[in-house]
Amino acid sequence: MEDWSSYLMSYFHMAFQNAVFFMATIRNGLSLLDDWQFAVLVLGIIGIIFLPFAALVRMSWRLRRSEIVIRSLNEDLAQVTQDLNVERVWRLAGGDSTERPSADSLKELYKIMARHHDDASHMA
Repeated sequence: MEDWSSYLMSYFHMAFQNAVFFMATIRNGLSLLDDWQFAVLVLGIIGIIFLPFAALVRMSWRLRRSEIVIRSLNEDLAQVTQDLNVERVWRLAGGDSTERPSADSLKELYKIMARHHDDASHMA
């Protein structure tokens, strides 16, 4: 167990020494920059951090809009399917295929279908 812990400690010690070395190198390099170069460097770093975040926010908005459109299309499809089912029942009940069922007869058909259907929540 001691070998494993000493290996781990030496690994962290090397990582710390490398970090200190690179930080010192960057500090010495930054001291050679004038104000404009430093400002450009800082703004570049901020831009590198900000651009992926902005892309994620934009993609989130697009997905939200797509979700709204898909939900609306699903509701329209459900309504059309329900109307087609009502027209089929209307024809099976002996209604004329050329005439459209009236609002009262549609309500009556919905009630009949709801009684015979397991899940009445699909009906109006």
